[in-house]
Amino acid sequence: MNRTRIMYVAETVGGGVRKHLLQLIDGLNPDDFELHLIYGPRYDAVFASRMNELQSSHKVHLIYLPDLQRALSVQHDSAAIRQTAQVIKDIRPDIVHCHSSKAGIIGRVAAKMGGVHKVFYTPHAYAFDAPEFSKSKRELFIMAERWASRLATTCTFNVSEGEFRNALRHHIDKPSKFDVIYNGVPDTPHPSHAEARTRLGLDGIVPADALIVGCAAWLDARKDPMTFVRIAEQVIRQRAEAHFVYIGNGDLHDTVMAYVHEHHLDGNVHVLDYREDASTLVSAFDVYLLASLYEGMPYSLIEAAQAGVPIAATRTTGNDEVVIPGTNGELFAVGDVNGGAQAVQHLLDNPPTSQQVRDTYLARFTEQQMLEHIVQWYKR
Repeated sequence: MNRTRIMYVAETVGGGVRKHLLQLIDGLNPDDFELHLIYGPRYDAVFASRMNELQSSHKVHLIYLPDLQRALSVQHDSAAIRQTAQVIKDIRPDIVHCHSSKAGIIGRVAAKMGGVHKVFYTPHAYAFDAPEFSKSKRELFIMAERWASRLATTCTFNVSEGEFRNALRHHIDKPSKFDVIYNGVPDTPHPSHAEARTRLGLDGIVPADALIVGCAAWLDARKDPMTFVRIAEQVIRQRAEAHFVYIGNGDLHDTVMAYVHEHHLDGNVHVLDYREDASTLVSAFDVYLLASLYEGMPYSLIEAAQAGVPIAATRTTGNDEVVIPGTNGELFAVGDVNGGAQAVQHLLDNPPTSQQVRDTYLARFTEQQMLEHIVQWYKR
C-alpha cells in the first residue's frame, strides 16, 4: 500500500508548535504516512535533543532551511520560498501542512508554486494578534493570511473556537475553509503532589506544606510574566506562606529577576530555568497561573487540567475554552493584577476537586481526539 507523503513546514519548532509537531510525528502510523519536516533556526532544547533519534528512527526526514526566519525580510523570505518550493518539487508530497503564521505564508506560497492540491495550515495563534507588532505589520499579516487562505489552502485547522472567530472577524476566508481541532495531550500518569515538589529542586527553600502557585511558559512578552510576578507580590502580601514558581526561560528573564530582587520577593518567588520535564511538574502546584496577553490554545493549561490542577488564567482566546469558571478555575482580564490576585486567592481558598478539573480535560482535550480529527482530513 502506498503511504501518504506529508511535508510539514514550521518556522519555529519550540513550545506549543514543537509539542504539536512531535505529537504528529510520534502519533501517526508510519505504515500510512511518510513524514518530512522543513524547519528554521528557531527550535528549542527538546527538539534539539530528539533530532538524531527522529532521523535514525526514520519517523521523519528533517530538512533545515536557515532562511526560514521569524523576522520579516525580503531577502530571507524570498529565499525561503524558493528553497521550500524546490524541496516540494524534489519530494513531491501529497499534503503540505504548515504551522505558525510565518511558515504558513511561506509554505503555502511554495505549495501553490509546486502544484500541491492538499494544503493545510495550523496558525497556533495568528500573528496579526501579536501586540508587539505595529498596526501596519498586523495589517500586512491580515492581507497575507487572506491571500494564502483563499488561493492556496484546503483547510485551516484552528486550535480554538476563539481563533476561528478571529479569522472570520478579519474576513480571512469563508467559514467552510476552517475547522476547529483542539490541541490535546496524552493521559499519562503524573508524579504525586509530593514527588513533583521534590523534583522542583526547592526542598529546604519552600516548606513542605507551603501553597505553590506555578507556571511553565516562555519568559516573553506574549506570556506576560511581569503580570505573573505582580500578582504574586499582591498575594504574598496577604498570605506570606504562598510561594510562586515560574519554570521557563526567555528574553524577559533579566527583567523579571530585577523586579523580584527590587521588591524583595526572592524568598517567595522562584524563577527556574527551562525544564524538559516541566509538563509533569505541574502536579506540584496548588494553582496554575497563566497571564498571557494572547493565545491560540495553550498546551500548558491542558496539561494542568489533565493533572487535576485548578487554573487561574487571562480571559483571552484559547484560555477561555479550557478554563470554566466555577468548575476547573477562574478567569481574569488581561493585565489585571488585582483580578488575577483575587482569582488565585479564591482557588487557594476554594479549590475544585482534582476529578472536577480532570473531567474538563477528558471531555475535549485528549491527544487521541486531536490526532483522529487531523487524520480524517489527511485521508479525505
